[in-house]
Amino acid sequence: MNPSSHRPARSVIVLAVAAGLALRLALLHGAGWRYDYDEGMVGLQALHILDGERPVFHPGQPYLGALESYAIALVFALAGPGAATLKIVPWLLSGAYIALTGWLGRRVFGPRAGAFSAVLAALAPAYLLVTGLKAWGATAETLALGSLLLVLTTYVTDFTRSAPERARALVVLAGVGGVAFWVSWLIAFYTLPVALIVIVCGRDVLRRRGRVAALAFFLGSLPFWVYNLRHGFSTFTFLLSSQGDTWGNTWAVFDHLTYDLAPRMVSGDPAWRVLSWPAIWWLQIIYQGALIGLIVAAWRSRRRPAAPGRWLLALFALLLPAIYWLSGYGNHALNGFGFDATGRYVLMIHSVMPVGVGALADWLTRRRGIWRAAATAGLASVLTLNLLGALRLDPVRAWTSPYYTRQPATLAPLIEVLDAHHIRHVWTDVGVAHVLMFETQERILAADWYDIFGAGGIVRFPDVPLAIEAAERVAFVEVILPGQTETLFERAFDDLGVPYTALRPTPDVLVIIPAVRVDPALLGDGIGYQF
Repeated sequence: MNPSSHRPARSVIVLAVAAGLALRLALLHGAGWRYDYDEGMVGLQALHILDGERPVFHPGQPYLGALESYAIALVFALAGPGAATLKIVPWLLSGAYIALTGWLGRRVFGPRAGAFSAVLAALAPAYLLVTGLKAWGATAETLALGSLLLVLTTYVTDFTRSAPERARALVVLAGVGGVAFWVSWLIAFYTLPVALIVIVCGRDVLRRRGRVAALAFFLGSLPFWVYNLRHGFSTFTFLLSSQGDTWGNTWAVFDHLTYDLAPRMVSGDPAWRVLSWPAIWWLQIIYQGALIGLIVAAWRSRRRPAAPGRWLLALFALLLPAIYWLSGYGNHALNGFGFDATGRYVLMIHSVMPVGVGALADWLTRRRGIWRAAATAGLASVLTLNLLGALRLDPVRAWTSPYYTRQPATLAPLIEVLDAHHIRHVWTDVGVAHVLMFETQERILAADWYDIFGAGGIVRFPDVPLAIEAAERVAFVEVILPGQTETLFERAFDDLGVPYTALRPTPDVLVIIPAVRVDPALLGDGIGYQF
């Protein structure tokens, strides 16, 4: 193909990256750079890195590499810590994702399909726009690194390339795969189809450069191995422990995948209410029909030079549900509270879904008359509905944690009250604790007594609850219903006969400052989760 034919597609991809970044920046600004407590934890770890700590994994989770925290620490060093700078790394990674999606579409289906893929990735469904901008430590990285693995695999298996070029691509693929292996084992969605295609279609390269590639993988994942050698291979112990009744829950997991996660991936969390059900069904028909189209395209191209790349995408689409189920993590979706516990685990489908739609649109536009009109109308409808979903997002609802949905819109009034009463130690809900600590740069230490000692939750920063327990003056902070006058929280203090000062910085936040030290264990149900 004439190289000049690629130039317009490259220009469209560049413009798509710019438009996608602009859209995401507008959403972040409109949400007031809101972040949840998991993101606050990542921000706190970045601050600790600036103070000299060198973590390998996120605190309490020896399976999520701290790569994002190091990148955010660099941003903090250059521009200072804050809510806006906390979001810069996932925002930049979203731009990388758009570019890689366009690149992947161009590599597998041609320049026009690549341009369509990039535009679809830029104007993505609301769920990807929001979740892909979360500083959750591995979500944005896995999406970007995984997409890069897919692109590199198309070079390894491209028989039109010279042997040295394919060998270099294999070594880079292995190095990136090593980094991704350290960052998150969600990369399994990518590594299994990649490994299968490389083994089948890249045997000659593996024979020549397999040992060098193995060394590159080891170097990329070196932090993982050093940590596990020092800590009794705790990553394997954690991830290979029981994740629930995988076989017994098979039907329930796939039912949830079909009726919750599938529509969520093409629209948003049902609680956001960004699109009507007819619109969601239309998007599912196009997006999921395009995934089927990837499988058909792979079969039809099985004897062509493009076959390895197309089989790669088809395998990805086919294997994702099986990997999700076999991992055991699908069981988390069956929680009794109904919150979104696994949406981020299947977000990776967006590495290939825009490519499928872009390839389908490209195929239709090569026809004349009604087929070309159908492609134009289909693309326009998808982009319009995606943009409409983004415009309808409620920033407070969409940017809060899926696990803790009552995070106050702002903690500024709470911080003012605590500072006015010279409070530096706080027992509070887990959803508030990390945000409060990050907002005050740890001037105020906060932890959830019930989550740590009652519910057996993850202890992120073990020194913090110890410091709070040892403090002379400690406040208790609870999120309440606006206008709520009687709370179990206040009743627990009354039952103990402890004098206290009750303050309400905002209608949904209650602060209790006891006159004497109080053992939180004596508060009983009063310090549990109200909601």
